[in-house]
Amino acid sequence: MPLSNVDEFKTDEWEMMVDVNIKGVLNITAAILPYMIKQHSGHIVNTSSLAGRKILGQGFAVYCATKFAVSAFTEGLRMEVGNTHNIRVTSIQPGATQSELQDSTTSESYKAMMASFSGQLKMLSANDIADTVLFAVSAPEHVNVAELFVLPTSQV
Repeated sequence: MPLSNVDEFKTDEWEMMVDVNIKGVLNITAAILPYMIKQHSGHIVNTSSLAGRKILGQGFAVYCATKFAVSAFTEGLRMEVGNTHNIRVTSIQPGATQSELQDSTTSESYKAMMASFSGQLKMLSANDIADTVLFAVSAPEHVNVAELFVLPTSQV
């Protein structure tokens, strides 16, 4: 999640986010989907973000664009393979979560902003996200939990 203003033209960072956030989801889907189609069952869980539904502020344009793409692809995938191939598809969309994402930001001002933000609320943990995934995949077979927004209670 390297944050920067678009007019800084950090295209190498943009390409990395596209490679990881969009191409990564597409490539893993292409790798696993044939097996799920063959067995006529499965459950794909993609991690998008709250940033996949709303622009989080200045400096987030490219990151949010990649997460919007993940959200859109996941919903389209659910529509295409759900009924036809008995494959459930879920988009997990976390809010503020403890991770190494902010470490990839090269802008000192955005690093400081992220540190300040994370100090203002109790962030979600990896275990919180794992529990959310477990909730989605544990739903009865006839239930597809399509989207889950998971936010710290203090995040607005």
